[in-house]
Amino acid sequence: MDDGESRIFGELPDETWFYPGHGDDSTLGEQRAHLAEWRERGW
Repeated sequence: MDDGESRIFGELPDETWFYPGHGDDSTLGEQRAHLAEWRERGW
């Protein structure tokens, strides 16, 4: 998680779209608020 957070969320703007293999497409800005939740889950 640390590596992904720094390499993706730390370098790319909130307007960056991503297209996961599961779930809905989104932007980093929409998902940034979930980082702490993901850490608590152990992701």
